[in-house]
Amino acid sequence: MLADVSSSPFYRYFSCMRSGIIALLLAVCILPTQAQDPHRLDFYDNVVLADYIMTVEFRHQSVELTMPIIDLGSDGRLRLDFDDLEGGFKNYTYWIVHCDKDWYPSLLDETEYLSGFNGEELPGFGYSSNRYSEYTHYDLTIPNEDISWTISGNYALVIVDDDLEEPVMVRRFIVAEQSASTAAKIVRPRNTAHIRSHHEMILEVLYNDLRINRPIQELYVTVLQNGNWETAQHNIQGTFERSNSVHFDYMDLISFPAMKEFRSFDIRTLTSRGLNVNAIERNDIQTNIMLNADLPRLENYYLTDFDANGQFVVENRDYSNGDFSSEYAYVNFAIFSGKKLDEDVYIFGAFNDWQPKKAYRLDYDAEQSIYTGTFPFKQGYYDYMYGTMTADGTLDSSHFEGNWHETENDYHIIVYYRDTGGEYDRVVDVQVSGSTM
Repeated sequence: MLADVSSSPFYRYFSCMRSGIIALLLAVCILPTQAQDPHRLDFYDNVVLADYIMTVEFRHQSVELTMPIIDLGSDGRLRLDFDDLEGGFKNYTYWIVHCDKDWYPSLLDETEYLSGFNGEELPGFGYSSNRYSEYTHYDLTIPNEDISWTISGNYALVIVDDDLEEPVMVRRFIVAEQSASTAAKIVRPRNTAHIRSHHEMILEVLYNDLRINRPIQELYVTVLQNGNWETAQHNIQGTFERSNSVHFDYMDLISFPAMKEFRSFDIRTLTSRGLNVNAIERNDIQTNIMLNADLPRLENYYLTDFDANGQFVVENRDYSNGDFSSEYAYVNFAIFSGKKLDEDVYIFGAFNDWQPKKAYRLDYDAEQSIYTGTFPFKQGYYDYMYGTMTADGTLDSSHFEGNWHETENDYHIIVYYRDTGGEYDRVVDVQVSGSTM
């Protein structure tokens, strides 16, 4: 009879050694692969990681002023444009990553959500023709002959400097199945403290032919105001079911400060003063734009005014082909404050991803009691607001702008579905609703 050696201390010792050697060999094999995979991040947000990357536009190609949302299987395209202010040519590559509903990378392999190849070079670029501004303009349209997606969900487009093996930019986009349908309605806030200052929304999601066993547990909704991911409300679940629909109807379940209409300025031409432009000064080096001084609107009632709900458009009315001919002008902002605030003050909008970026922070001028700052903007039309930094790192416009319930805003409603045991979060519907009651 053979002895059972598995209990021997020598056997256990050599087994542990063998396991350790195998683990070490696997680590040696895996680590270089990860090091060569610069697009992989822990979390994907709309972010610019290099200060020389400017004027990032990522939209549906056929519709101006839209979010990058596209239907699965459609003939539509998304287009990315940006400028590199360092000029010259750089080898930028692009990567597409599938994410879960919370924008962490999903556990799917690339072959399960992509058709084609990741890591291709950006196909479009050109050098600026404006004598005041040196930059290189890059563009990309997806899907294309090199890559397309095969399932719905949240996606991240990552632009990588291939020489540095570092990402310089991340853009979120959404691929939707439209296998459900959503009805949205803005209602008078039931919280009496919010009646004049907020928008409250109720939803009904009809899941039609989707076989959902537990709709309230398996359907999630994200709502964005004016395409702003910084203040989006995530992971909202329904309050009750009825037939083949889920209702989202409870006081303050989906509620946003209404804000005011956006402030705007127009520098599509630099030969005459556009909207909100007080003065244009040109020298041999650059163009300086002085905007009209702004006043706080906290106590002002709502006034109907045209705006683009925080968005911007790059356009040059002085020369053709504005992507390459447009100038970066230095735009001066000023708003009366009366005193220095405890919080930092910024300008913000879609042009800076709605974020409190240091490059757009204003300084306080005690002599004039104003906040002021000068920042480069490519020729175009821009919406903006003034905001103060909050404890959670977002910007609050209420101190300078106030909130009024009659303000018109756009709301994007994104419906996610993952069944029990499912491998990824499907986007089964996207709807856009205005704030008119």
